[in-house]
Amino acid sequence: MSALASGSSIGRELAESQLDEATISLQAAEDDLRAGRYSRAVFNSQQCLELAMKAALTMHGIIQLLEHDVMPYFASEVVTRASNEWVEPFREIIRETSWLFEHYTLSRYPTVRGRRIWRPSREYTRQQAEEAIDSAKKAFQTITRYLKEKFKLMLLHEESQESGVV
Repeated sequence: MSALASGSSIGRELAESQLDEATISLQAAEDDLRAGRYSRAVFNSQQCLELAMKAALTMHGIIQLLEHDVMPYFASEVVTRASNEWVEPFREIIRETSWLFEHYTLSRYPTVRGRRIWRPSREYTRQQAEEAIDSAKKAFQTITRYLKEKFKLMLLHEESQESGVV
């Protein structure tokens, strides 16, 4: 983990890039759902959530987190610094999405569980994939709204649209 001055230009660019990658992960999760790849939809939902949280952490000066479960950092570095109006929405994110982080590995790798093989591509259901996408989408929208309001952050595709580049 590295620290950076909160709101620096390189930090801003990194956070915007993280949000754009989160958008791509969310789109991939939705594509995976349509294709019946439920384990991949869960994984890409987790990636969306992780990247959105990392963008918020970046804007608070915490960068280059190599961990994938960034929930504790989000709680300690973002939620505790947020104004009162954001505390409850952030707590709601934590309540609704903490389960996704355990699926970072579980959704991708076959493993032995008890006396049988866990095969992600056969184990996840459409309902689990839909729940993962819904949770990630709500969290992404809340975090993005927070970053836009507090730091005037824009997604890179929004900047292109405003400048006339499509």
